[in-house]
Amino acid sequence: MNDIIPDLKPDAGGELRPIKGVANILLVASGKGGVGKSTVAVNIACAMAETGKRIGLLDADLYGPSIQRMMGTKGELQQDEAGNALPEQTHGVWSLSMGNLTPPESPVTWKGALVAQALLQLFHEVKWPDLDLLVVDLPPGTGDIQLTILEQIPISGAIVVTTPQELAVADAERAIVMFHDLGLPVFGLVENMDGYICPCCGENQALYPSGTASRLARKRHIAMLAGIPLDPKAQECADNGTPLVLSAPDSEAAKSLLRLSEDVSIALEREDTAQVLRQQDIGNPEATEFWDNLLGGDGPS
Repeated sequence: MNDIIPDLKPDAGGELRPIKGVANILLVASGKGGVGKSTVAVNIACAMAETGKRIGLLDADLYGPSIQRMMGTKGELQQDEAGNALPEQTHGVWSLSMGNLTPPESPVTWKGALVAQALLQLFHEVKWPDLDLLVVDLPPGTGDIQLTILEQIPISGAIVVTTPQELAVADAERAIVMFHDLGLPVFGLVENMDGYICPCCGENQALYPSGTASRLARKRHIAMLAGIPLDPKAQECADNGTPLVLSAPDSEAAKSLLRLSEDVSIALEREDTAQVLRQQDIGNPEATEFWDNLLGGDGPS
C-alpha cells in the first residue's frame, strides 16, 4: 500500500514567482472544514488593516468561496484596461473571491489542472495594490490547491485553525506536517470554538473537552496562538458582511481575534528578520562553517 503513496516534496521544476507589490503572504489553513477558518482569516485581515497596514485578502477556496459574502463585496468583477481583475476594498481590506466571479448558486466543477491555472491567475492576474500582507484563505485539507501555492508562490508562513474536537485536531496535524515537510514556517495553532458565549448571561461555556489543541501544539513544537470562543454575534456579522472585530470589538471573541492579529504581526516581523539573516549567511565562510559543524557537513537547507 505504501508503494503508491508519493513522497511529499516540492516540485523540482517549480519556480517561486513573487506577487508584484506584496511584501508578505500568510496562509490561513485547516485540516477539516467547518472550523471557522474563513472567519479567522477575515477578522485577522480587518484587525491588521485597522492598525494602518495595507492588507489584501484572497479566497483560495475555489469550490466553497465565502469571503465575498463575509467581506460584503459586490458579486461582480471589475477589470483594468489590461484585463487584470481589480479587488474591491471594504473595511479597509482589498479582497477577491471566486464569489466575485461566479453566481452564488453556480458550482465550480473543474478538474485539477484547470483549478491550478485559475488559482495562479487569482495571484498574478489581479491588480493588487502595494500590500504589507496578503492573507490567503485556503480550502480545508492538503490537496492540489495547497501544493500549487506552496510550489509556486513565496509564502511567509501559515497558521492552522482547528476546533477542540479530536477529529478536527487530527486533521489539523496533517496540515501542520504538510507545511513542515515543505519547509514552510507554521506560526501557530488557533483553537476556534473553544467555548460558547451564552447570549443570556455572557458566560463562556466549554463545548468540547479542553487541551486537545494545546497537546498538538506541544507535540509539533509550534505556538498555541489563541483560543476563540463561539459567539452567536460572529455568525450574524458574517452573514451581514461586517467582521466581528469591527462590529463588536468589545466581545470576548473579538478581543481574542485582535490579540491573535497582534501575535501574527509579531511572527511575520520575526520571519522577515530571519530571512534577512539567512541571506547574510549565504557566502559567509563563518556561517558556512557553523552549519557544517552543526549538521555534519550538509550546510543549511
